[in-house]
Amino acid sequence: MTWRGFRGAELALWAIWLGALWFMAILVAPGLFKWLPRPEAGLVAGRLFYMLALYSLFSSALLLALSNLAGELRAGFRINVLMAVILAVSLVELVWLQPYMNDLRTAMSTLEGEALAAMRSKFGNMHAVSSVLYSIKMIGALVWGLNRFGVKKDNKPASISTT
Repeated sequence: MTWRGFRGAELALWAIWLGALWFMAILVAPGLFKWLPRPEAGLVAGRLFYMLALYSLFSSALLLALSNLAGELRAGFRINVLMAVILAVSLVELVWLQPYMNDLRTAMSTLEGEALAAMRSKFGNMHAVSSVLYSIKMIGALVWGLNRFGVKKDNKPASISTT
């Protein structure tokens, strides 16, 4: 495959992955909680976030490999570290966070009173952790792609031609 082919594959993979991350956060998850009863919405959202974490693990690993394959494709140290962080976040979500939140969700279905309130509080804390990790992944993926595909901060003002 030529350099252009690798670059095109890398760009397409990044764009699809980034779109999925943002689409889930902006439209799908809020829509689920708007139109479904809370327990069902939580169950569906949890499964969708699990599938997206799997896809993120695959995508971040593949993008890290593709961006470092050969010659002109070598990514810089900072964006390699950023993608490694995203890869680690995806792994933490899959191995620890998602199973733990599922266990809490299951436990909440059998509890009542103070025990239920305590479990909801614990679930709320884990949801906050989940939101932070997901935000790191979303923003990290955006920053990674903008740096990788040549969108750089320009310190010069744009010139306006009046011809």
